[in-house]
Amino acid sequence: MLTLNADADPLMSRMHKPDPKLAVDQQDKRSVIALAPADYDQWLAGTVREATELLRLAETDWFDAGAVVT
Repeated sequence: MLTLNADADPLMSRMHKPDPKLAVDQQDKRSVIALAPADYDQWLAGTVREATELLRLAETDWFDAGAVVT
């Protein structure tokens, strides 16, 4: 599973609680690299350069996210 730093992402940067045992600079947020179905062939059969182009965070609108009501 590949991940990227998501510290600057408007959605994914809110996903994990801080770990008080770690320094702030060691608490980066990580997000799975999600591929759109249209990108599967490029990922599986493309060149290294073509696959590298897909190493990006998913658009926020790919997710159905909202506040949890308790």
